[in-house]
Amino acid sequence: MKIELVTYRDLGSMYVVYPDGPRISCYENTLLTVLREDTGRESVEKLLDSAELRELIDRQRILMLFPNPRNGVWDTKLGRKHRGEMQTVMDMVTKFNSRCEENDYSPYHNMHNARYYIGVGSGAVMAQSIAAVYPVNVAGIFTIGGGLPAGTMEMTVHEPVSAVLWNAPEETAAFFKALDQTDSQAADGRYFSSKNDAQFVYAEDRPGAELEADAILYGWKHLFSKVCRMNSSFYGQLFPRTVRDDYRFIIHEHENILGDGREHTWFEYIPEAVRKAPGIQVPLLMFLHGGADSPANIANSIKLHDLAEEEGFILVHPAATDDVFWNQDMDPRLNDDCGFLEKLLDYMVEHYPIDTTRVYMGGFSNGSSMSQVFAMTHPDRVAAVFANNSASYTYTHTRAFAIAGAKKLEYDYRMPVWYMYGSRDLEFPVVRGCGQQNQYDFWKGYNNITIKLTPYTNTQAAGGVGIVGDHVEFYQPSSRHPANTYMTNRFYSNDPEELNLYNYTLCIGKGHDSVPYEARLGWNYIKQFRRLPDRSLEYTPERGGDACEL
Repeated sequence: MKIELVTYRDLGSMYVVYPDGPRISCYENTLLTVLREDTGRESVEKLLDSAELRELIDRQRILMLFPNPRNGVWDTKLGRKHRGEMQTVMDMVTKFNSRCEENDYSPYHNMHNARYYIGVGSGAVMAQSIAAVYPVNVAGIFTIGGGLPAGTMEMTVHEPVSAVLWNAPEETAAFFKALDQTDSQAADGRYFSSKNDAQFVYAEDRPGAELEADAILYGWKHLFSKVCRMNSSFYGQLFPRTVRDDYRFIIHEHENILGDGREHTWFEYIPEAVRKAPGIQVPLLMFLHGGADSPANIANSIKLHDLAEEEGFILVHPAATDDVFWNQDMDPRLNDDCGFLEKLLDYMVEHYPIDTTRVYMGGFSNGSSMSQVFAMTHPDRVAAVFANNSASYTYTHTRAFAIAGAKKLEYDYRMPVWYMYGSRDLEFPVVRGCGQQNQYDFWKGYNNITIKLTPYTNTQAAGGVGIVGDHVEFYQPSSRHPANTYMTNRFYSNDPEELNLYNYTLCIGKGHDSVPYEARLGWNYIKQFRRLPDRSLEYTPERGGDACEL
């Protein structure tokens, strides 16, 4: 474990506690910002005297930031145009989380959904104010004392932030209960929302409570390990969190067993039904993490393992060969990730009862692009694709497209694609020349779907998706967040049997992220398809009907 003093010339200084272990990891990180009324290293070291806390920090990969208040206490005065030290704290957290001077893409970059604040005294007021006024990337707060000023309450953006409040004034506790829309109470005293149990408040009187190791351990057990904030709306939204102690994965970490002479990492999820009846063949879904993410991060985000248990399919979350980025361009100077995925698929088929006609690829961001590259270059092995928020498609490297074209000349494949993109992502709205247009035009051409010319500028009729589908559906897929609206544009092939082979789903209000309810949307589409041994595609509608082949 390491303690480092980090100084930002324009912001101030803070102590940082790093967990032991490799900087690049397949596990998820947690970022905990501690707002104390102290600037000394000694109080940080005193917290770490606890062997139990040190073990938790290392196992759960918790990074702790201790910003130093300039005058020993925090200036919590806020105004409509003045955010004072609150803005300073938020800027320090953001700057550390980016660490743009480090060009190795350290694992301390992607912690957007697992950031928390803990504060005492004026630090408690600061944490409560951040949660009330600017909760972006704030999954939860744990405060000892404090109390929100009335003016700060008036500035709230009315977005839920789960909280543990010790010795907070009644008005502050009532404010956070209202913020989290709590209408129920659990046996342990937790107030929670019956519509979304990830929105909750613990409000307790703890006379004499101080910022000590036991308090942080309590915070982990009751808050930091229980809730995360996904980028599914402007301020983000709260969902249950999956952490390492919750895992039911079989984890292969840096194992050299695939026959390519390289160490690789992947998570396997084997449903109970498969373990009980290992002779029955089941589908396989390989879902890839985003760039600078990890298998644990994507597992927590989209929670496909819960759906795999319910639906009875085997799930694999691989890590990129370099544990950071997938070689989506098939650049020969970089790792052969397509080769790795093919070896991994061979391994899964050899060791588990995989129905090889129902192998599906999917992924998020850089992993979304990689999943499509693998599908287009190995169409005989993939039945359908579930792609979420791809990184930009450019034609800098054309190797994947050349291979895909050669395979199409051998056999006229069809590849069903379920694609999702947020309206707050970088390439929205879709216009001619952007990566989204490159992507959907490729798959439309591949699947014998009419390619229409995408306009250079967005129009009201296009609704930001470039080309409107042959059939358009609006719906609200989340029971936790029922206001979230999705628009699926379905495109149909020009084959004798017209099939819906490409889907562009716009996630209205979502940024660059994957969220749990999207798992079922993608699965319900791709599970209808099989890749038969003769390379043809079989489609069986989810709700019965006759099968057909393409």
